[in-house]
Amino acid sequence: MVFENMRKELSELVGLVRMSERYCTSVAVRPDLATDESHAAEVKREQRIAELSAKFGITS
Repeated sequence: MVFENMRKELSELVGLVRMSERYCTSVAVRPDLATDESHAAEVKREQRIAELSAKFGITS
């Protein structure tokens, strides 16, 4: 069960990082895509990425 939870959280982390990368790339190419709503979603992703990274001892 422990490994299943770790796998689930690491998969979540990878997915969040991929979504964040896509958002940053999109906004860099088309700044008009950066709405208040999309920015708020990105901030939430960044917070969750930070939480999961800290939990697993991953630093940038």
